[in-house]
Amino acid sequence: MLQPAAMTKRTWAKIGFAALALVLIVFAADIVLLVFASILLAILLRSLAQPLAARLSISPQWALVIVVALLALVFGLIGWWMAPAIGEQVRELRATLPAALQRLQQELSRFVWLEVFLDAAPRPDELAAHPEAAGKVTGVLSGTLAAIGHTFVAIVIGLYLAADPRPYIEGTVRLFPPAHRKRAREILFAIGHTLSWWLFGKAISMVAVGIAVFIGLAIIGVPMAGALALIAALLDFIPNIGPVLALLPAALFALLQGPTQVFYVVVLYGVIQTVESYLLTPMIERRTVELPPALTLVALLVAALLFGWLGLLLAAPATAALMVLVQMVYVEDTLGERDAR
Repeated sequence: MLQPAAMTKRTWAKIGFAALALVLIVFAADIVLLVFASILLAILLRSLAQPLAARLSISPQWALVIVVALLALVFGLIGWWMAPAIGEQVRELRATLPAALQRLQQELSRFVWLEVFLDAAPRPDELAAHPEAAGKVTGVLSGTLAAIGHTFVAIVIGLYLAADPRPYIEGTVRLFPPAHRKRAREILFAIGHTLSWWLFGKAISMVAVGIAVFIGLAIIGVPMAGALALIAALLDFIPNIGPVLALLPAALFALLQGPTQVFYVVVLYGVIQTVESYLLTPMIERRTVELPPALTLVALLVAALLFGWLGLLLAAPATAALMVLVQMVYVEDTLGERDAR
């Protein structure tokens, strides 16, 4: 039995650790989220490199080099192929957007119940006349540069973690008392296994959504179907909210051809989102990781409110990891329900 002094020391150690975790969450949330993004990238790269290493009978490090080179080549080719067309379409959109918005407003004015909202909305020619527009553009530019910097840092850290994750895993395990290190290692590997399967399921969903959006937009005749499909696939990483964000640029490009095309695009994205939510996602999660939709949506909203765009982006995988942590630490170890998993 522990002596009172030992119990007091252990209690204060737990309180100090909890306080340190709270300080990190409150005052260094961006750093914590950036590290978590790096861990996700490392898990993804290791998941791709390990099967390649086993098939080619090479070291995981060389397999990682091959995977990174192939990914860089693929994304480089996509950027080289789409950048000129995207620039041309954006210039055309800037030139025709005021007229398209005005036409859309005229079409919607036929509905009497929308007149209140249309009267309150600013006119297309008034948007550029506001003096604070330049400040907003500057804010967007600085935010974009910060996002690029964060992405670069996450990629560098992720590459280090993927190249040799064992020192970081063992270093984390050594933070726990010797009697709990074996269980801590099991929990870390369980979280890594869960996140790898979550990424695998999300990759399948993203590819399916990208293909469906490309085919649908090509049939409808919306310009930049390839670029818009890529945007839809990438934003599908964010459950529930990502498809709504992906609809906005597609609707803007559809405005180039009139309000009718906007309606077709909205219907297309709605059908794809419905099929993904009620057919594709349950089928994938049955074999990967099941996240309750309501819990995921609440996590997205809370993370977006507290941590902004980065929190919104990482809320779903963080929820998956937290579910494993709660299951193993609280349900199994604290409550003793070992058969609950």
